[in-house]
Amino acid sequence: MASLEIVIARAIRAERARLGLRQDELAERLGWARQTLSTVESGARRITVNDLPLLCDALGVPLAELIRGAEPDDLARLRL
Repeated sequence: MASLEIVIARAIRAERARLGLRQDELAERLGWARQTLSTVESGARRITVNDLPLLCDALGVPLAELIRGAEPDDLARLRL
């Protein structure tokens, strides 16, 4: 079962791809190094509560919308 962190990481990667952004472009919007974003998207780096508004702002989506784009099976298992 995917953890909430993995669900969000996958959703970030999917939304970035949907917007046609490269990792370095989104990382620049966030003020992060590309490698930092890469570790977030892979689930190797935990996303903090403080990261969420920044990520949502950089992607131009509210958190609810970001999560809504996650895999339905993952959301069901997490009861979201």
